[in-house]
Amino acid sequence: MTVETLLLLARSRTPADRSRTRLTVGALGLSGAFLLGALRVARLGRAELPATTYSNYIAEPGLRSGLAAILVLLAAITAGLAVQALRLGTAARERRMAALKLAGASSRQVRRLSITDAAMAGLAGGLLAAPIYLVLSLFLSLLPRMAQVLPPVQPVDVLTWIPVVVTMTAAGAVIAAVLHRDDLLPRAEHALGKASRSGVVAGVALVLVAMVLAPFLGYVATTALVVGLAFVLYNLNRAWIRIVGRRLVRSGSPLNLLTGARLVTEARPAARMSTLLGCCGFLIGALANGLIAVVLSREEFFDSTFHVTGFALAIFALLLVTTVAMAALIVGVADQLVDQRRQLACLTALGIDIQFLRRMITRQLSIVGAPALAVGMGLGMLITLGRVVGGSIVGDEPEPYYGIYLVAASAVAALGLVLGVAGGVLAGFLLRNQLEDALDPENLRAA
Repeated sequence: MTVETLLLLARSRTPADRSRTRLTVGALGLSGAFLLGALRVARLGRAELPATTYSNYIAEPGLRSGLAAILVLLAAITAGLAVQALRLGTAARERRMAALKLAGASSRQVRRLSITDAAMAGLAGGLLAAPIYLVLSLFLSLLPRMAQVLPPVQPVDVLTWIPVVVTMTAAGAVIAAVLHRDDLLPRAEHALGKASRSGVVAGVALVLVAMVLAPFLGYVATTALVVGLAFVLYNLNRAWIRIVGRRLVRSGSPLNLLTGARLVTEARPAARMSTLLGCCGFLIGALANGLIAVVLSREEFFDSTFHVTGFALAIFALLLVTTVAMAALIVGVADQLVDQRRQLACLTALGIDIQFLRRMITRQLSIVGAPALAVGMGLGMLITLGRVVGGSIVGDEPEPYYGIYLVAASAVAALGLVLGVAGGVLAGFLLRNQLEDALDPENLRAA
């Protein structure tokens, strides 16, 4: 197979396929921008820089290495969205690959087509990384000095852009190679098991032990607390999705009935993503609590600007992770739409239209995401960052403002609820092409 033929056959053709490619390019482009930022920060060396010119997070060598590590972590997390994006339309692409096999293509050639498709998206993402980094650095340069955590672009950065382009291209190819399957049989569905009471008890015990040991073990106890919380949330989410799904299935409303059926069928990935959203919400709530504590602190010697900026940037990073998680959930739903397109096409005979399906998807994702974010953010505010890290975050404990914290916890939980619902509404809009394809009566002609 020549290179020209390979590129021609690997090219996206359907609206759903083009959406998958755009999402992959965007994810790898943002990942490459974070990686470019990490290389830019690392290139500043270990010498201390003037704090009057650079943000404290860049000027101090110890903080600079941590900033570079965070940027690398964000690059890895954002690249995870590319993994989910490449799974969009998996069933349709596998059928196309099966057709190519019937036309005489070998398994090796089919694998090369799949890898070439992803590598082209990775190349486009790598080329997009530099403009994204430029826009981010210019935006941050408009903020106060403390928040300017990305150094300005220099001509020599073109030399570091080249390895980033190569890395993103290779990342796309590797992801496709890992996701590709030579066996094109449909995947088996696994029902969601019952919630484990022992898992909830173990998780609660781990949270309590971590909070007691936090003053002595520091980050280890904090990590254990989040792990314990994940155990609790995962098992509670399994029970929540099972109960809500079954209640909706018994509903007399066609919208609720179909939403409940989808929740029951896809309960396992929904429980996983709901747990991730809950943990992200918990960390956001805890950091918001620390931010309020810093603002309310009356210590004259306390550098509130430094800490407020740090908390704000950490919350922004977690919101970005939450956005990636929601995007991964949306991509998973898109893949379900492709897998179930024949069943959905049958609904057209009952008068089901695209607006109905959009409301169903919105309700499904809102049920999964909104409660998880609201509960997580509310718990983070109520437990407080001081207890999570094992001590006060502002030196001497400031005068308590219990009323303010209670109102703030309610507001943060309400914000989580709004964000979850907004994610569901946005999903319905973003998946409009996939919904239209799923309702196409031509899907009933598939063998």
